[in-house]
Amino acid sequence: MKLTKISILIGLALSLSVTNANAGFFDDVKSKIKKVSKKGDKAKSASTSSLASPSLEGGPDDSLTAMTNCTNFKPNNITIGKSGTYTFQKGFSKEKRTGLINRKSASLSNNCILPSLQSREIAYMEVDTKKYKAGNSNDWSMQCVKSASPGDGAVGDTEGKTEYPYTVNVLTGKDMLLFCGNSEGIEECAEGSNSNRSGKWKKKLKSKGKTMLSVLANTSTLAPEQGEKLYCQYYNQNSGKSLFAFEYLRLRK
Repeated sequence: MKLTKISILIGLALSLSVTNANAGFFDDVKSKIKKVSKKGDKAKSASTSSLASPSLEGGPDDSLTAMTNCTNFKPNNITIGKSGTYTFQKGFSKEKRTGLINRKSASLSNNCILPSLQSREIAYMEVDTKKYKAGNSNDWSMQCVKSASPGDGAVGDTEGKTEYPYTVNVLTGKDMLLFCGNSEGIEECAEGSNSNRSGKWKKKLKSKGKTMLSVLANTSTLAPEQGEKLYCQYYNQNSGKSLFAFEYLRLRK
């Protein structure tokens, strides 16, 4: 009987010892899991950081702008903005229309380089009509390369036109001549239909001997997840010179 009690006590002691040992083991495992988890969080954070969009700060690299040979006439009245909704009062009601909003004046650098554009931004400009329309209008075309690998050639050689800003007519006169009393606070304004206001803007430009051009920093499903920078120039194949050039951030959406 005494031996049995002793055996039971020894068994209990061993059991407690194993339990304590197991507790220590699992505590160590938990500690290691936390450390691995923290390392994983740091790695995830680093990975997320590596997917940050490229910066447009400082403008396009000199190696890119050096490839652009500017024409002897320059765009002016350059305005950067976005296409969006603005409001204005019509009696007691508030009407909504679309036009160029969030506008800011801009200027050229290095003779014909526009400010760099964020995704979906639009650059508006005016050029001398006679000089711009001299020769064949088909001589003008947009050429774009990836800023990080210009040696790969024009993206238009492998991508459709809708994947880069191939057109210079994304705005019409009504986008520039907003309704009076607009929420953008733009004083040069007009009443009437879209076509009426577009006509007024066109008449104004004609009186100055100017033609309006506008380009959109459009999105593309072909862009990498973090986006990429494209450098574009509006090139005349007859003269071998460009009216303007710019860099922009191309995002997927």
